[in-house]
Amino acid sequence: MTEALSGQIALITGANRGIGKQVAVDLAAAGVTVVLSARDIESLVPVQERIETAGGRCDRMTLDVTDQSLVESTVTQIVNQHGRIDLLVNNAGIGAGSRHPWDLPVEEWWAVHEVNVKGPYICTQAVMRHMSRQRSGRIIDVGSLVGTYPNPSASSYSSSKAALFRWNSCLAEGAREFGVSVFIISPGLVATDMTDRPQFADIPADQWVPIEKTGELVVALASGKADRLTGRFIHALDDLDLLIEHADEIIEKNLQTVVMQMLKDPFA
Repeated sequence: MTEALSGQIALITGANRGIGKQVAVDLAAAGVTVVLSARDIESLVPVQERIETAGGRCDRMTLDVTDQSLVESTVTQIVNQHGRIDLLVNNAGIGAGSRHPWDLPVEEWWAVHEVNVKGPYICTQAVMRHMSRQRSGRIIDVGSLVGTYPNPSASSYSSSKAALFRWNSCLAEGAREFGVSVFIISPGLVATDMTDRPQFADIPADQWVPIEKTGELVVALASGKADRLTGRFIHALDDLDLLIEHADEIIEKNLQTVVMQMLKDPFA
């Protein structure tokens, strides 16, 4: 158990499998009371049993991150039950692929943005109403490096993560004055249901990132040790202590973020 995390209350979306499950287990082991959420509440039972068997504390709730009224009522229920909410991990996400960026039906392409962008916005809006009154809290969005470069075979996922990058930076700037720290992280290439597809079959073993790295990173960020890096992007393979040590340089040079590089500044 981590003393800094003992007694914290965290909501994790998409906690029934993969990265969300790992994050929930690791936070609970560190002393956090975790609220597991997913569209299918029964799929959370094995995660809850694992956490409680290990001596952790958790609840489980049905949550569709695109359903605003359900999200709002869920967050209100958490605050009424526990008195506060200290951490939101926006993990729920989906992907869709196609041979060409224009091949996916519009509805399928947009559905990815509904979950990956609208979902974090709805959850963050509901949580910030309480965190802003508390004058404390942390929000972690699970992003991807795919959002920083063109990926024609996964255009919906890539563009949704790009949007999440910019949303996260806007949130960080606005939330700072309320004592809320915000981060966007990348788990790297992790073996989950989302990557159990033919296009990932030939990727060398040394390019895969252990899923435990993401859990460790979220626990570290939840502790508050990296709050000076609010609004910054952190990869699961980054040396977090090194980033913290160079926080002044990162802020001064605007590193660990997505920026536009131009041949000539039009405003110069």
